[in-house]
Amino acid sequence: MALPRVIKNFNAFWDGISYFGLAESAKLPAVKIQTEAHRGSGMDGPVGIDVGQEGMSSEITFTEWSPVILGKLGKQERFVFRPAMSSATDFDASPIIATMSGLITTSEPEDLKPGTVSKLKMIMDVRAYRLELDGTTVFDIDLVNGKRVIGATDQLAELRRAMGI
Repeated sequence: MALPRVIKNFNAFWDGISYFGLAESAKLPAVKIQTEAHRGSGMDGPVGIDVGQEGMSSEITFTEWSPVILGKLGKQERFVFRPAMSSATDFDASPIIATMSGLITTSEPEDLKPGTVSKLKMIMDVRAYRLELDGTTVFDIDLVNGKRVIGATDQLAELRRAMGI
């Protein structure tokens, strides 16, 4: 019986600075193709037609409020998340590298309550996203420049060529 490799821990970097021990959680962008329903003559029902990609967002939740972090609101920044996967049967670890760049749009502090840690969530409107699993690039997306590589296929290369880009 095979057991899955699972993510056991992660580190977060913001513009090259490690937040090891200070970042409590992180959320990768959801990659979702935007579709428009089409039902042509003779079709029994509508099908979705790819009309681009939906916007993406990412977030980091910190256990510490930092003036440096809070001062990044409204700026173009870069997040790098480095989770590590390993199996239950050995001590080998496989790297995952998620790199996002975009505009920091939200500073969301938790409620202040006595006897509890009040965390700080920072949210990014992601413009570019690259995900590598164990050295293999899975996603390489640049919304502004019309690039969408999923697996090893640049899904927008021919469209860019046809537009003269």
